[in-house]
Amino acid sequence: MEFRDVLYSRHSTRSFTDRIVTKSEIHTMLDAAIHAPNACNMQSWHYYIITDPAVKEKMAENGVCAPWVTEAPVIFVICTDAEALTSRFGEKGEVFALQDTAAAAENLLLCATDMGLGGCIIGSFDADRCRNLLSVPKKLDVVMLVPVGEPDEPVTPKTRKPIEVVVTYI
Repeated sequence: MEFRDVLYSRHSTRSFTDRIVTKSEIHTMLDAAIHAPNACNMQSWHYYIITDPAVKEKMAENGVCAPWVTEAPVIFVICTDAEALTSRFGEKGEVFALQDTAAAAENLLLCATDMGLGGCIIGSFDADRCRNLLSVPKKLDVVMLVPVGEPDEPVTPKTRKPIEVVVTYI
């Protein structure tokens, strides 16, 4: 797809078919994610990839996230290690680390769109339960979940506020 087609075709997908997302496709999305801009090229992110149905079932049972999230063929759990950034920039480093994960997630989702897949960023989940279930080390902050799969129905594009409303030229 042309870039603008990818950009304007990406929509939050919350319902998926049973099609398996291959390891090759997962690798392609991860490669896109790690090429996102990031503070001082410190690459503060770390990814947990969940494809195991039993683990996804435990996520739903243990209240980690809404059950629909676990219906995705793959769930990317994006974490960050802000230590190097906070050592250099103080508390602002934590903001930079979150920005890094957001940029990575957008790259991942745009790549997914280009491959005919869909997904969305999930910020409403229990990070502590997720950490415990996946044995995520304390040094990593669990920032977001990104479920990805083949959309099971067309997504209706949402309207956006006009540029004139959200932009101020100075």
